Amino acid sequence: MSFVFRLVREEGGLEPVVVFEDSTSPGFVPLWEEVGVYDSLYNSDGKSAREVSPSIAYGLDRVSEDASLARLIPPSLSQGEAIRFLEDVNRACVIHRTAQVQTR
Repeated sequence: MSFVFRLVREEGGLEPVVVFEDSTSPGFVPLWEEVGVYDSLYNSDGKSAREVSPSIAYGLDRVSEDASLARLIPPSLSQGEAIRFLEDVNRACVIHRTAQVQTR
């Protein structure tokens, strides 16, 4: 089962509008914990993108710059996948800074 990170925004309709959604493997959890993004990803329901973006950016820098972190990733996954996911989440949080986080 994959982990889904969403940003939603109220736009006057009955349901919030999803402005960003991406998913990733739960196999990255040890990496997320090590680089300090676990809470921003998994425990951020209802927070604004602006609130979580600093830790996401910091974690992205760590994953991008430290090849030794690959030891925390299962063989079926790659550090490149982790970087892509965090880059996309970070970009979305910057663009949609007032949107609210939903996770599943």
